[in-house]
Amino acid sequence: MAPARRDHAVTLIELLVTLAIVGTLAALAYPAFRAQLLRAHRTEAIEMLLRAAAAQERYMLAYGRYATSLADGGAADGLPISLHSSGGRYRLTLEAQPATSFLLRVTPRPGSGQDDDRHCMAFTLRADGLRGATDDEGRDSTPDCWG
Repeated sequence: MAPARRDHAVTLIELLVTLAIVGTLAALAYPAFRAQLLRAHRTEAIEMLLRAAAAQERYMLAYGRYATSLADGGAADGLPISLHSSGGRYRLTLEAQPATSFLLRVTPRPGSGQDDDRHCMAFTLRADGLRGATDDEGRDSTPDCWG
């Protein structure tokens, strides 16, 4: 007598259990992935500040003073640098300072996704090289954001 033939199909219960496991793993992994992505994009802000500081130093060499305004694209009376980061996530501003100093500030652009990074809401760089960063409540978060 021949043994009974058994079909090797996936049952609905097995499929639902598999989907539940995959869904749970995705729900646990996505917040960690998003946090890592926000941290990775912080380098865009730092790179923008360093480029702007280098442009300020070139401006100082050419004109004997630091630029007091930003010229998006390069107007003659301002610092010739883009106001937005390469990825479009941050915006650069130049705080009012004497012509012998500067304070550059980078903040996330609203709607860029990076504005969810509540831990590093503003990056700063002064003419003397002092770096700074603050969270969404204005507390110092420099070591975590520049690290």
